[in-house]
Amino acid sequence: MANQFSTQYKRKHPRYISRAKAYIMRILDEEAVVKDIGITGCCIAYNKKQVNLKLHEIYVIHVLPEDEKLEKFELLAESRWFHSKGDSCEIGFSIISSPYLFSQYKHQCRRIR
Repeated sequence: MANQFSTQYKRKHPRYISRAKAYIMRILDEEAVVKDIGITGCCIAYNKKQVNLKLHEIYVIHVLPEDEKLEKFELLAESRWFHSKGDSCEIGFSIISSPYLFSQYKHQCRRIR
């Protein structure tokens, strides 16, 4: 189980810090937070220790940007890793497809260095 914090500096594509809300179909019917996002992947956090997740499964993620001027969008993504710490957890996803709206959204985020 890889931890995205140890590999974030080795990425080919940049990640952007985000605080968008996310809903992941078939995992948990509660709001999550998109911690970081890029063209190839994202990290999503829940305020729960355990969620109904299967690794290497395909999920639909509904992203609601924090900027109300931007429309919500969907990502089709594969779950790659899971990390639980305290009363929360993080899930790493590899993005399979994303709409044009993501390119608008990333300009609202601060790039991770």
